[in-house]
Amino acid sequence: MAYERAALEKTILDIAERQLFRVGYRRLNLNEIAQEAAVSKVTLYKLFESKHALAVRVVDRLLSEADEQVSALLGSKMPLGEKMERCIGLISSLYLKMDRDFLYDLEHSLPELWQRIDELRSSRERLIARLLSEAQRDGSLRAELDAELLAALLMALVRGVYNPAFFLAHNISAEAAGKLITDVFMHGTGK
Repeated sequence: MAYERAALEKTILDIAERQLFRVGYRRLNLNEIAQEAAVSKVTLYKLFESKHALAVRVVDRLLSEADEQVSALLGSKMPLGEKMERCIGLISSLYLKMDRDFLYDLEHSLPELWQRIDELRSSRERLIARLLSEAQRDGSLRAELDAELLAALLMALVRGVYNPAFFLAHNISAEAAGKLITDVFMHGTGK
């Protein structure tokens, strides 16, 4: 029974994630989710007490998966540039799943969920500073740079770009933004 419940919850979360990121929170329709999952709305409400609770679970699951991937990446032995590019790529892959409607809803209807996303990104700052310090010790990053400040600058840049308002105001994909951030961070803007 517990296995069946877990499998059903996963199915509903998968469906809800697709819909939530495509149509946004305001237009998320629990009737459609129940119908696609082949369950009654009563069953859906037994598993998730509200639309908000379902959205929270979707975002929490996404953040947990992203945190595991970023931690594994930062702990790997690949070169700094590749780690940075992949790390920013992981962040941008989150946004590639999300439609502008969902990003708008994050900012206007679900600010507490946006704050959770931002807090996770901020928690990675120390790990990035450690990574940059290691790169300084092995000579692949200039030693005179303050690694903690550099990590804070990188995270501020990522936070500044990867937010709903930026993507609503600029016609750029999350993938293109991540590639540019990595390139400028690793190679500067000169020739």
